[in-house]
Amino acid sequence: MNTKYNGPAFPELPVHTANGMRFYETPEGDKLPSITTVLGKQPGKQSGLKKWRKRVGEQQARIISGKAARRGTVFHNLVEDYLNNQAIEHHKGDNFLAWCLFGEMRKHLDEHIDGVILQEQNMYSKIYKVAGRCDLIGVYDDKITVVDFKTTTTMKKEEWCEDYFIQCAAYASMYEEHTGVVVDDIVIMMIAEDGQIELFEKKTKDYLAKLDKIMTEFYDNLVIEMEIAV
Repeated sequence: MNTKYNGPAFPELPVHTANGMRFYETPEGDKLPSITTVLGKQPGKQSGLKKWRKRVGEQQARIISGKAARRGTVFHNLVEDYLNNQAIEHHKGDNFLAWCLFGEMRKHLDEHIDGVILQEQNMYSKIYKVAGRCDLIGVYDDKITVVDFKTTTTMKKEEWCEDYFIQCAAYASMYEEHTGVVVDDIVIMMIAEDGQIELFEKKTKDYLAKLDKIMTEFYDNLVIEMEIAV
């Protein structure tokens, strides 16, 4: 059983979509881009995706993307309910692959996660001008940690996961900005379809400069796109 802490109350943020990008509206009325949108807009990301879709074919790309989305959604629902000490059996028929992957990950959840501060929570940062929805901030190996859960078809090499670490660093920054509590640690708990599991444990401070650089580039490019549109 996981301890449920009384974490800070964050407001739910309305979500808007414009030009294929997701924005969260803050209580002050600002519309801040999702961190996943920002990371996806990096130079080379869109062209790489287009090349992949062209290589496998548009229909096959939709099938693969849809399968990954369904797998990930059900897996996240399972983890959320499990960590909240809620029943999970009703998820078994939602997606059998996700159910099996959760079964493999479960022992690692039990071993490392001792408490939940918040889950699936919208947050934002005025400093970095970015927002997002965090999977989990909880007690991981006795430390307050941002934890993100990833499912993948085949296991990714650590060097391919830098965007995930930057994403978690953004969540840690959002949390600190609104609570004053420093979150030094970030973890990606990743599982592949063959059951292989990797726990990537990193330090928030090692990715803040990269987050700052990516956010600067995003807003610079956004200005250019707006000028071209005009």
